[in-house]
Amino acid sequence: MTGLLASLAARCDGLAMLALAGFMGWLATIGNYWMYLNPKFKPVTLAAAVVLAVLGAYATLRPVARASLGRGLCYLALACLVWFSEGGLQTLSANDDSDVFSVAPSLPPPEIAPVPERLRASGQDYVPINTGELYDVAAKGPGPAFERPYAVRGFVHRSPELDAQGEFVLYRLAVWCCFADGTAVGFRVKTPPGQEPPADKSWVIAYGHLAVIPENDRQDIILPGMSFSSVSAAALLATDTVEAKELIPEETYMFEWRQAEPYAF
Repeated sequence: MTGLLASLAARCDGLAMLALAGFMGWLATIGNYWMYLNPKFKPVTLAAAVVLAVLGAYATLRPVARASLGRGLCYLALACLVWFSEGGLQTLSANDDSDVFSVAPSLPPPEIAPVPERLRASGQDYVPINTGELYDVAAKGPGPAFERPYAVRGFVHRSPELDAQGEFVLYRLAVWCCFADGTAVGFRVKTPPGQEPPADKSWVIAYGHLAVIPENDRQDIILPGMSFSSVSAAALLATDTVEAKELIPEETYMFEWRQAEPYAF
């Protein structure tokens, strides 16, 4: 038993590097990468994950002669940080009745209509989804999901450059930790044929499907007045119609995003 523990301890370095490489690979492919870094850095993260995986495999096959307690504690601390960042802190806070920031609301909750399974426009059904969830769908690349009809709501951003291309940006603010780290997540939207683009800063629902943006047409769009913004550079929303809606303040922010239906919308 002692020999087995010693063998595992000697391979701790390699196993930790393999675990970290796996987490980085997951984060950059199907995880919530944009909550940590700008998505344009995904290639760098994936390259680092590959290097770590190679070194980790080597360190596992050729373990160190003497295990280090200090390194082991560092790996444990890193694992705890990963767990906290991926929802552990929220879980602990939700179960802690002594949280000094937990204050009972003084006003009744707003009446928000439940999200239907489908939204209908121009005789067609669309899947309601928020910009963060659609961003994750687009990040996986072209596939059957690109052909699905989606209904997405958000704020409109227009500029002379976008107007010249018959496009505008649709975005919403994603909040993960606090309002100070709110990130504008959105898409370029192709204005429907024969329809005037919506007014700048208006609140609308766009109905359409994803389309790949050609390499020579991709660009980084920085939304004015936003500390952080992530506008998809590889995909846009080709719309069938755009519908102006009355803004309900509680719908401005995205506090939840899901990987499958029913989406948070």
